[in-house]
Amino acid sequence: MSAAHALDGTLSPAEWEHRLVVHYLRSDGPSGGAPLSFLDATPAEIATASGIEGIGDHEAQQAFVAHFSRSSIEGWLSGDYGPPARDADVPTYFRFLVLTCLVSATDTGAGSTHNFRIRLGELLDADGPFHAVDGVNELWRSVARWCDRKRAAGEPFRRIVLPDPGHATLIGHAVRIAFPSWRDRSALTQILRRLSPATRRTPERLVQELARSNYSHLLPNAVAVALDDFATSIRARRRMLFGHRFWRLVQSIEVRLADEEGDPRSLRWRLDVRFGGYEQDEVSLALFRGRAVLGEQPAWEGSIQQLADLRAVTLPTEIAEALRQGVLMLSEAPGATWSMGDSDLPMDCTVVILARAESLAASWPLDTTWRSLEAGWLVSGKLDPHALTGLRRRLGLAPATGLRLVDLSFADGVKTGHSTWLGRPAFLPTLTASQGSTVSLESIGVTTGSLTLSGRAPTWSLLAEKPIAGRWRVRAIESALETEQVICFEEEVPERWEFPAENSTFESERELLVTGEMHEEFRRTEALSEEPVDELLWDILEAVYASPPRGWAENVLIKMLQSVLPTPHFEWDFLRSLAEGDWLEPVVSTSWRARIWRLRSPYFEVVTPHMAVVRGALGTAARRRLGDAAAATGSQVIVRAGVSAWAPPTVIVQGDIRALSNDLAWTIQQHRRPHVDAAPACWPVESRTGQGRLLKGIWRFDLGLFLAPDKIAVSEGSVRLERLVRERGDDRDLYRIIDNDKAFLTTSRTLAVLEAYRRRKESLFDWTSKTFVRRFRGGHLPMPIARTLAIRSLRASGPVLRLSRAMENCPLSVTRNCPLLG
Repeated sequence: MSAAHALDGTLSPAEWEHRLVVHYLRSDGPSGGAPLSFLDATPAEIATASGIEGIGDHEAQQAFVAHFSRSSIEGWLSGDYGPPARDADVPTYFRFLVLTCLVSATDTGAGSTHNFRIRLGELLDADGPFHAVDGVNELWRSVARWCDRKRAAGEPFRRIVLPDPGHATLIGHAVRIAFPSWRDRSALTQILRRLSPATRRTPERLVQELARSNYSHLLPNAVAVALDDFATSIRARRRMLFGHRFWRLVQSIEVRLADEEGDPRSLRWRLDVRFGGYEQDEVSLALFRGRAVLGEQPAWEGSIQQLADLRAVTLPTEIAEALRQGVLMLSEAPGATWSMGDSDLPMDCTVVILARAESLAASWPLDTTWRSLEAGWLVSGKLDPHALTGLRRRLGLAPATGLRLVDLSFADGVKTGHSTWLGRPAFLPTLTASQGSTVSLESIGVTTGSLTLSGRAPTWSLLAEKPIAGRWRVRAIESALETEQVICFEEEVPERWEFPAENSTFESERELLVTGEMHEEFRRTEALSEEPVDELLWDILEAVYASPPRGWAENVLIKMLQSVLPTPHFEWDFLRSLAEGDWLEPVVSTSWRARIWRLRSPYFEVVTPHMAVVRGALGTAARRRLGDAAAATGSQVIVRAGVSAWAPPTVIVQGDIRALSNDLAWTIQQHRRPHVDAAPACWPVESRTGQGRLLKGIWRFDLGLFLAPDKIAVSEGSVRLERLVRERGDDRDLYRIIDNDKAFLTTSRTLAVLEAYRRRKESLFDWTSKTFVRRFRGGHLPMPIARTLAIRSLRASGPVLRLSRAMENCPLSVTRNCPLLG
């Protein structure tokens, strides 16, 4: 069977239309938000737009052409068929316009003539030329008007700028908007194939290389004109050039070259690094392959030592060499991320260095303080990339080439969907464009609330006083270059119907051995009433509810919370309160130092026959559905504030719990009180030993935190609490209590702190005015105990700020009206 027959029918006409619209017309698609002033319809680009994995250029052209019929082409291009009376999600005829560009772009199957009608007939293997093309220009104007209507309605589509048709009043738009031709693309491909990936992926280096005289006779005229315009823009310090026709062509060819070479080391890549953990000494890495796409998943993730253990031939060449030399230079990226990629180190971003202790970088005279990580690796402080010129030269790295190209983009904030963010004032994203851009903002259609811009290039903040919803168009103009994006906000996160499933690579932390459970039903004489909850807290909970499907990576969640919580380190106690309130469950990796926080599915925990606490994560939409169901069954929903302004509220229902469970599809659990033995018999037995681990920290009992061993000048007494880490970073931390030469080991930080204070016969908590208050900066009750106490008091625990001068700004965990369980 021929390739054409094998692929015939691979995509239906509707599928071709949809994929071509996404590829070429949507501003949130791969072509970006710059106006469409050219259309690359070469077979190679058709192959990319098709999304068919592994399809070749010639096969893609055959498959694309095969889905047309002569009658449908004649009908649309002659003007006999017109656009539908009402706009659909796609134009329904855009594929015919891509075909008109393919006629000009391809050199396969269209003959040698430049006559459009003859080439179209040859391309379709028709009997003679197509004479009826009177409607081509009007059809192009129709799709331009269609995009304008979609844009006016707030849809993310590009503005189409049609070229002057000149004397070709019937087909001029189709002939002149097509760039490049097949010959143009082929010629540039042969040139780029000779260049190194680093050169062809770095705009300034590529422009300098192609300006050399030995390429002048090889560049086709159309490509040379596009290159000259691109080079002029680069020299003018313009940076918003992602949509420039020359750079788009180069990027398209680059994707194909990487696929052709078949060597994983030549593929496009990006390495993202994040730092996390209580002491910020946990480092997680994620390697992304191929072109950057929205919502992309890493090809690999793990610790720095796990990356170093990978075979060099499976890694990009630059990463393998950086690991060999023990020096990774990372530039600052949005979302508390540090990145290195397949292009050169940018000179307009702050840089940090990951370096082995024995590497050249660690001994190089840099104005920085090094911090120890794992496996003998260090991380520098923030550095100016210009200060690294000498080090880069000694490492044999190419000299930095200047500024990066940038695109109009959004960062931070809380995403709730494709091009959609949570519209709560505390969590709006930031906007990035080029240094020389001017940025404007306009609402589209019906919007809720007012959105404004603050700041200056290259980064602006989006500001609102109240929750916002709707669509806004953001336009960035740099000189005469224009790029735009549509951003959508919604006031609340859609209700979650699916929650993260168990994963064998992560497991729950064990803090307590529960020997049994007892059914406990308690009576309350106190009437329950609704209590106000601060709007900022609701905003924070809604943001947490917008968790990615697999759960929040801890460092991402911490970064998000740090921007809204009152003091440093407060976020750890706040997260603990969400875990004790059963909103979130922390789970730890079984193979490296990493933790994720997963949303808990809602359920009813029954405390009396007609009263239950709603446990699990509840966003605004879920709470509203609960309220509607309660009203329908004659039940009552009561929201009680926590013990502090930062404690999650407790949602209580009174009425027909079984009917609510059936209506909402939320399970019912009877409240059961855990029974535990007296400490230390209640602590889980730890199978790990301290062998092969390094002493990383020693607990300061008066401060309630771990300090580096060299910061502990005097003995802490007979009881000593230590934090031990695996040098390779391939397992969680281990905590060791040394008490009169006897050692107690556990992987639970909570358990270790509790047991250390118990052995010192020192109270970690005070019982004051019916409130259980932590006395020091660190420490928590075991999770089963804390959750039970919260149920018993019908209030959630949470952090507060100590008011005394000695412990000012010290977050404390509190639980109210809760006697300790025996």
